[in-house]
Amino acid sequence: MVDAPLLRGRCACHRRPIPRRRAMQPSSNTTDNAAQQPGRVVSWLLEQATCEAEVQYIEAVEGNLRLVTFSSDDIRDMVWSPGDMVQLILLGSTLLGEWELRSYTPFAVDPEQGTMQILAAIHGQALGSDWFASAQIGTRCRFVSPKHPLSLSKPQRPMVFFGDETSFGTAIATRQTTQGYNGAEFIFEVGSEGDARAALSRFGLTNAHFISRNADDSHLDALERSVLEASHRAVHVILTGKATSIQRLNKALRSAGLSRRQLTNVPYWSPGKKGLKGV
Repeated sequence: MVDAPLLRGRCACHRRPIPRRRAMQPSSNTTDNAAQQPGRVVSWLLEQATCEAEVQYIEAVEGNLRLVTFSSDDIRDMVWSPGDMVQLILLGSTLLGEWELRSYTPFAVDPEQGTMQILAAIHGQALGSDWFASAQIGTRCRFVSPKHPLSLSKPQRPMVFFGDETSFGTAIATRQTTQGYNGAEFIFEVGSEGDARAALSRFGLTNAHFISRNADDSHLDALERSVLEASHRAVHVILTGKATSIQRLNKALRSAGLSRRQLTNVPYWSPGKKGLKGV
């Protein structure tokens, strides 16, 4: 839940600063015109503070994933690097009142074509999941962009990347870096190894290792051993996905001697919570 002040400043899709809100002065016009004026001002501020896009293409991908391509002239002006995320505005139509934003990591942005691609996990009754499940070609949305919680270009190689289905888009974005997938070892906890392997293979990510997820988290021992073993071959480890899995792996890696500088933690979701850093 995000209030309007978070939208102040400069949206990366726009080149001019956003003016601060000023108190509305009584108008000498008719009552109808006075009532309409705040609506026009708020609409203008909303346009300046956010970017607009339209769903251009949708494709179902194995494992309850949806590949969605967004198209927008605003994307042509967007400065993006692999690992950056955007915030989709899923609820809220004015700068006043409550907002619901969800963060997603595009795996590709093409400024020349004005397109942005996101691979979203459809994982049940959740606001972001429901939006992507119901989106159709022509569906319009607004978004704030970009945020920089993770730079996939900065970590030294070799590196280890851990995550789950919500991390697939971020993992695929690695191929947009200078080194691509080279020197990166990918480990995922997943519901279906077959679906996960098929989905990632479509994007050329074929060297991933999968640990089947159990509802009681009994798979975490094997997951921890796998990540610790891989860390011996790496100089940096990126942990994404489920917050509790990240906490356990981070503790194990720190105990094994990795420094804080060698670890990057970006939790995307946690049971019972909403609006974490993104997927």
